[in-house]
Amino acid sequence: MPAMRCQESLKSRIVRFAALSAFIFYLAWNAAWIAHGRIPPSILRAVGGVPCPTTGGYRSFVALCRGEFVQSFLYNPLMLVYLLLFCYSMAVLFLQWIHRKRLVLSPFIARLWCASLLIGWAAKFVLGRQYW
Repeated sequence: MPAMRCQESLKSRIVRFAALSAFIFYLAWNAAWIAHGRIPPSILRAVGGVPCPTTGGYRSFVALCRGEFVQSFLYNPLMLVYLLLFCYSMAVLFLQWIHRKRLVLSPFIARLWCASLLIGWAAKFVLGRQYW
């Protein structure tokens, strides 16, 4: 049994290291583009040529604010879902922070995030390259 716990601990450390490394790379990528006065492109699109599920989110939000509902949907069909999930996730984490609890989202919320991102990614392919 102790060997199994050691393996779980090692897996957990590897996942945490990978997540932290990816986050640091993401921050550096965006900082480099912003430092050159440019809007950072999606890493997934720049490296792999495929859209990120959230690509077009800013354009979608701006179009929505202008009342251009169809254009907003075409830029990113799940922008409102992402926005609601983000606000809910931040509220949950804020309440946990206030009550000095461990900052963690429930597995249900994590599954909602994963499902919405997968659906959003599929939608980007259905809508076509002109909306990437």
